[in-house]
Amino acid sequence: MNKLMAPLWIKYPNIPNGSIGWRMGYGESYSEKFYRWFSKLSEEKKNQYNELFEKPKMWGISTSFKNIKFWTKNGKPEYSRKQLIEDFSKRNKIKYTFFWGHQPSKNGEISTSCFSQWYESDFNIGHIKYFCMEQYMMSYKAKLFNDKEIEEKIMNSKHPKEIKALGRKIKNFDEDTWNKYKYSIILNGNYTKFTQNEELRKFLLNTKDRILVEASPYDNIWGIGMSKDNPNVEDPTAWKGENLLGFALTEVRSEISRVYKNYDKINL
Repeated sequence: MNKLMAPLWIKYPNIPNGSIGWRMGYGESYSEKFYRWFSKLSEEKKNQYNELFEKPKMWGISTSFKNIKFWTKNGKPEYSRKQLIEDFSKRNKIKYTFFWGHQPSKNGEISTSCFSQWYESDFNIGHIKYFCMEQYMMSYKAKLFNDKEIEEKIMNSKHPKEIKALGRKIKNFDEDTWNKYKYSIILNGNYTKFTQNEELRKFLLNTKDRILVEASPYDNIWGIGMSKDNPNVEDPTAWKGENLLGFALTEVRSEISRVYKNYDKINL
């Protein structure tokens, strides 16, 4: 099979599955062109193509509430501190990539700062543009609790610190509801962020099989509650936090690796 057309989710990762974006404009135009091309393939080649380009979990059948999709039936994370501790207790060798801080490197090269929620890198969901993951996360938090006033302020802000503060002011907040959906929000947002920026995607994939760890001494939910300079930082039993952001990014990397494994075989 030569000169393969890109599947819809790789060609335009900014257009969600089922979105009106596939029924108008450039999305509709490409979709029609793709399915005309695909329909002319033999059944054998269609099957080969489908094996080469698996759909992302965000395109599959999953629980969805306010456009927050679960990657699994109950939204359970693929990685956890508990699982890591079990591996550590068995003396399995665990490799880590630690990150904390959002400022770009002085030489302009991509660094681990791109894993931060505050790192500025534009990405779109349909016609809605986000400049960082903090904006995405807090806007979806506001959507979750129907606080349109705070959501609008979040979307109009260009300062991650201000956005974080606005997120704490969301009305009708319920912790149990937030805990149910927050991890899936981070998965969906980071998958979108890293698939829409080729340099960031390559950097993430180059961490290979390492466990990504937010070594924030101030965050014991998304980070580990200690810095990378702590002598016990590679011992998950000593962590003071759950590392939800690090595990989410590790899961996003696995998903991108699966979906983009034959990226070099397509013409964009």
